[in-house]
Amino acid sequence: MRKLLSIAAIALLGALGLSACNNNQSNAPAAQAKATKPTSADVDAAIKACQAKHPKAAAPAPSGTAAAADSSDQDTCSRATVSALTWQSYMQQIVEDNMGDITSQPYAYFVPSGKYPDNQDAISRVQDSINGTVGATVLPGNMVAVGGPDSGTTAQVLETAFKSASPGSFKGVVVLFIGDKADEAAVKAAVDPSGATFKFAQM
Repeated sequence: MRKLLSIAAIALLGALGLSACNNNQSNAPAAQAKATKPTSADVDAAIKACQAKHPKAAAPAPSGTAAAADSSDQDTCSRATVSALTWQSYMQQIVEDNMGDITSQPYAYFVPSGKYPDNQDAISRVQDSINGTVGATVLPGNMVAVGGPDSGTTAQVLETAFKSASPGSFKGVVVLFIGDKADEAAVKAAVDPSGATFKFAQM
């Protein structure tokens, strides 16, 4: 049976959580259309659409006010959150294509672009989450997949996280870097001492 992945963007972490399941529907389509790589214009359009649905997100309240303390509307339409949602289908497709023999739920993370200053808090949260995953050590047979629209930022997050990995602690684990070829060698060099099987996919 064909293995399907269900993907959901977790706004607070900027992470992508994936789960594997079997397709038991006999009338399921034989093939799905390939997702296209989103552009900055796609994200900008999605932000505008989000703000139209959530007017409070378009005009954040002054800091220190009660309205500012409840920032859920702003978070809903933040660039990091909307970007994760816009990219999720494309990211899911790349992770699925690189699963190979992996059957366990992957640890998959979306890293927002570092080119936008308002993404920095979200990037820090993703960094903390990946640091925790690496520090806790992942069991063999699992995958850690990390990607985002800004390859340099994604590479930096992965390199930073694997500084804390003990030598050989990731043996039997696949680490998938989704980015640009120019950053592949540096990320591989950071991951290799952990003993992980390194894989690269072009974003």
